[in-house]
Amino acid sequence: MRQVIVSANLIVGVDGSTTANGSSIGLSNDEDRRRFHQLREKSDLIVIGGNTARREPYKRTPVPLYILTHSKVRLQPKNQLAKQFQLTPGQLIEDVRKNFEGGKSNSVINLLVESGPKMLLEMINESLVDYLYLTVNLNEKGENPISVHELVKGFDLIRGETKDGFEFRCYQKLSY
Repeated sequence: MRQVIVSANLIVGVDGSTTANGSSIGLSNDEDRRRFHQLREKSDLIVIGGNTARREPYKRTPVPLYILTHSKVRLQPKNQLAKQFQLTPGQLIEDVRKNFEGGKSNSVINLLVESGPKMLLEMINESLVDYLYLTVNLNEKGENPISVHELVKGFDLIRGETKDGFEFRCYQKLSY
């Protein structure tokens, strides 16, 4: 059975906000987007939640897009690579481990979570996320704040860099 490595990517404002004007795009810059696309290049599939599917532009993705939602309404019909699931995040990861075909490696599946804070916190609290890539915009504030301290409490900071008013952090799940 293949191993699933789960990475998550999130941007927040200086106040912990996860959106500006209703979208994460308002918090981002070119360097953040470049790093975001680098993560996607290393991934075999992307997972988002229903709210993210409704708010963010996911019409095209370079790899399969899995949408976790409670809604029975079909989301993202224009994305040919999108599939919608009514599973818990843990159930989805187990399904991917057993049934995902394709990927860059025969032994490892790299799953990238691009969800909003609600689903991401649920996954972190269930210890499902191995790596967390967090960008902090040191100048902008927005809406929907979260506690960054709460978000990263089960992780070790393994890399960090500040560039042009943004902090780029990489965390690894603590191993007990």
